[in-house]
Amino acid sequence: MISMKMDYISRPTYRAVFGLIGRIFVYAVLLGVIAAGMLWGAVEYGPVFYDEIGPVETLETVFAMSTALVLLWVGRSNERCAPCAVMLSGFLFCVAVRESDYFLDVLVCRHAWKMLVLLLLAVFTVYLIRNMRRVFESVAEFMQQPAFGVFMSGLLVLIVFSRLFGYGGFWKELIEDDHYRVIKTIVEEGVELMGYFLILVSSLEYRHAALDEAS
Repeated sequence: MISMKMDYISRPTYRAVFGLIGRIFVYAVLLGVIAAGMLWGAVEYGPVFYDEIGPVETLETVFAMSTALVLLWVGRSNERCAPCAVMLSGFLFCVAVRESDYFLDVLVCRHAWKMLVLLLLAVFTVYLIRNMRRVFESVAEFMQQPAFGVFMSGLLVLIVFSRLFGYGGFWKELIEDDHYRVIKTIVEEGVELMGYFLILVSSLEYRHAALDEAS
């Protein structure tokens, strides 16, 4: 008689696995909606949809600001993650301000965004100096988490790949008439938005891990 022993899955493991599957599904749906929206906007409105004051640029600012706020939430919910989360939020706040440069220059004054970024840099530099050891320890812990890989992927897409892939000379060689400028803008802004989306996802995953650790 051969006895068979059932290998049961523990409740925490079950919740972790299916929770991750659920979050991936939500991210996939959101990404699909964003891609469909960008396609629709390009067809219906053309280049204006991707202008500096268009919906795509606005959504990039919303993503950057949302990421910064989520990271502050991480800092409030987990003391060990707080130093890293605060510094990352400072970086994203600066990015959000930079993306809002047109509105700030028009509604406040010329170079308003530069002054605001300098103020934010000063505040977060003081925080870094006063908490140097804790910041480095917290960043080292963040580097061991899956969210760090997603964050770096988004950052590289945003800073490096979008600039190279959106290089005007490249598209000018492929498209002979002046339409290359339109294509270049659409491609560059689309890739940038993807980078911002990945960074936002990384902050949400960081928050999830921080809450699990705190509990």
